[in-house]
Amino acid sequence: MNKRLVVVLALVLAIVFAGTAFAATNPFVDVPKGHWAYDAVSRLAQDGVIMGDSATVFNGGKVVTRYEMAKVVANAVSKMDKANAEDQALIEKLSKEFAEELANLNVRVTKLEQKADKIHMGAFAMLKYDHRTFPGAAKFSNLTAGLAGDPYDDVIRGGFKFVSFIDYDLGDGWRFTHVGEFDRGMQKGDQSNGNRDNSKTMDISGKIDGIGVHFGKFHYMDSASGFVFADEISGAGFNFGNKVKVTANLGWINTADCLAIPGFSHDPLYGFWMMKLLTGDSRYDGKGPKYGVVDVSYPLSPATNVSYVYHHLSKAECTTRHINEIGFDTKLNSNLVLKVAGSRSSWEEDNKGYFFGLLYGRADFFRPGSWEAYVNYSRTDATASIANFWDAEDGWLGSQGVTIGGTYTLRPKVQLETKYIIQHATTEGEDWHDKFFRIQLNFMLM
Repeated sequence: MNKRLVVVLALVLAIVFAGTAFAATNPFVDVPKGHWAYDAVSRLAQDGVIMGDSATVFNGGKVVTRYEMAKVVANAVSKMDKANAEDQALIEKLSKEFAEELANLNVRVTKLEQKADKIHMGAFAMLKYDHRTFPGAAKFSNLTAGLAGDPYDDVIRGGFKFVSFIDYDLGDGWRFTHVGEFDRGMQKGDQSNGNRDNSKTMDISGKIDGIGVHFGKFHYMDSASGFVFADEISGAGFNFGNKVKVTANLGWINTADCLAIPGFSHDPLYGFWMMKLLTGDSRYDGKGPKYGVVDVSYPLSPATNVSYVYHHLSKAECTTRHINEIGFDTKLNSNLVLKVAGSRSSWEEDNKGYFFGLLYGRADFFRPGSWEAYVNYSRTDATASIANFWDAEDGWLGSQGVTIGGTYTLRPKVQLETKYIIQHATTEGEDWHDKFFRIQLNFMLM
């Protein structure tokens, strides 16, 4: 049963059966005038989260008891699923503040949460349409000059993706998480990777002496806006720190086979096979390298963060490589965020990258009419990125260009997403370019 529903039902039963007695004896002290809870509840009332008597109980600066405030909190909790992220955080904070009063009402919130919160399940579904135009293989690289045909000129691809997740509470702060992906493509063109079903992540996480740990296959996105790495790692991860935050991961990845051009082999089947065919190099065996990363981030102010990330790649019979990365992000105002990142690898050439991005607004899955838009400009040489979050790399020839996109919430749990990318090669002497358009519907199934 949903945790919040259990809490709300318990609160309602307690208030119904105990209301008269508590009103008569009034065992609760007043909430002091000026207490932050008044402003929090007023904010929830303004946003329409709470209505009726709960929304008007504070009119005229009236001082209320903690018991009366607890009833208002119960009202807010019952509407939590319809609240935006900021209001949800306020409700959580109010629930913690008045937890003792709820306990005095014989509402055993902690025990109820332990029973209801053992397992969480959910899913996302995505329907997409892609239109991509870029030169044929024989036109843009000497590497593929021997291939016949012109398969890349115009690719139209539709698709459906279903992502499910399970989160199970093992106790003592430890959790098991699994994310599965069911992908079905419908493509016009000759270069189809086929359908894929796989486990994206499967890991156990928790804390040991205050240090967060991950074991298994887990997702990691570097703190420099994911400019170099945003993908899965099979291994172990550790994180610690309050102000200075440090993440260290060690394991294996499915990209960067043989380390020759790290960003190319995103597809563990098609990418490795193609590179082995084109180069004749048997080291393209479909097995990713060992990957280690140390990620340090520091807040210069409440609105500004800086980060440094060291990426290390190694594999038998291949030269060990590393990539240094820096990042910066700041809130220019309440709605506008600037992101900047740069990278340089130990490869001898085509080894630099940089990224500038502006993000405006925030599309909230639960708030119809909310939206966000972004524009990015980047240059990513062929060896400057491993698994870029921003679709801004080409593993053969590098890429430089602009991405424009946005998301709009049509109704609760339904969003429309679109983006347009125009890029060209960074490798000297190459005339590769790429135009990509996507429109996608996202559904939250929870």
